[in-house]
Amino acid sequence: MKKDKKFYVNLALIIAAIVFAVAGVLLVVIPDSSRLAMFGYACICLGAYFFLMWLMRVIALRSVNQEKRESEKQARTKEKEREEQARAKRRESEKQISIALNKFESATDIHQTDTVKLVDAGMEFYAEGRYVCEKDFKGVSGHHLAFEIRSTRLKHKPEDYDDVCDYESNGVYITIGYHDGEALEKYANDNGVILKDAPEDSVGKTVTLKPDSGYVAYVWTADGDEIDYGFVKILKCEKDVLTIRFSLNVSCGLCDTVEGVVELKKEVGEDAQDIQSLINRIKWKRYNVIEVSAEEVAAIKRAHPFLPESYIEFLSKVGFADMDWIDIGFDNKTPTNLGDSAVKFMQDVLAEHDDYNVNDYYFIAVDSGDGYYAFSRNPDDKKVYNFSYEDPYIFTYESFEKFLAEILNT
Repeated sequence: MKKDKKFYVNLALIIAAIVFAVAGVLLVVIPDSSRLAMFGYACICLGAYFFLMWLMRVIALRSVNQEKRESEKQARTKEKEREEQARAKRRESEKQISIALNKFESATDIHQTDTVKLVDAGMEFYAEGRYVCEKDFKGVSGHHLAFEIRSTRLKHKPEDYDDVCDYESNGVYITIGYHDGEALEKYANDNGVILKDAPEDSVGKTVTLKPDSGYVAYVWTADGDEIDYGFVKILKCEKDVLTIRFSLNVSCGLCDTVEGVVELKKEVGEDAQDIQSLINRIKWKRYNVIEVSAEEVAAIKRAHPFLPESYIEFLSKVGFADMDWIDIGFDNKTPTNLGDSAVKFMQDVLAEHDDYNVNDYYFIAVDSGDGYYAFSRNPDDKKVYNFSYEDPYIFTYESFEKFLAEILNT
């Protein structure tokens, strides 16, 4: 449209120049009148003016077009240079990955099972893992594998190593195809590592990991850092336990290579409500917890024999847990497990409930909305009671396991 406008303006100028020039000549030559001759000279001048305007526009437009062509040429040249640089970078990356793969395949110093090592730092940890594998996830052909590995405790640290990032306390957490504790998210572009064959038919095969293949690939220590590339080799697959050997390169942040051999146990679904499965899910969520010693757990059990075994096991294997919006497990060393101010608060909450007395309950949790959760001191009653100042209705969970499952599935 803009180009058409320029064309019509130029056309109008040249036509006007010709018309005024011809009319001027005719008025000067044909009539025998000084007045018409003067008017003719004026027309000739106008014609010359329009011709000069047309000529200036043509020269200016040609100059602009020349600059535009030159600019486009430079842009194309720069784009080609960027593409060439990108290709060179990809070639260099592929070469680096190929060298690393050959080194991985030919390595003879295989780590012990269930260990993870920060190679350059020389720190080694005991570890455990879990996995999920789903065939043709979201309609994409193949076996979609997602796995997580976490260290459980320090195995070795060089004597002269200055652990400024406190890796010893933070440990190592590897997540491939998981996001916020959920594997193979249905509502995100996260499809997991796609295997051609099922895990049991992939034993001895090596898979190259690349974060740009549509799945999360991070190593967490003091912070979370993206994996540049890595390799996973399936060593064994027996009874839903997948033993893998891996090597992960992290050039930014951690600036190290993470290697190890770990048994991955198949993840139990969200429907499982046995206490051990629930505890495992809590541990993988990496909530803030305070461990409770065996002596303290035994003391709590002796003082409150009515507490269900599942809660005692929770204290033993998890401890006092801050689970985002709710804190579970604490020990105030009182009959109700509440401090004086909390006892008064619960008395106010239960003031309108004649059948409930705060002294008949042992409180185990409190949520961000000032809701309190408790066991009855009646040993035959295994329910968890929810008392809330905001809600006059007293809600109950059938068991501690049901209570935990509800929290984890919220």
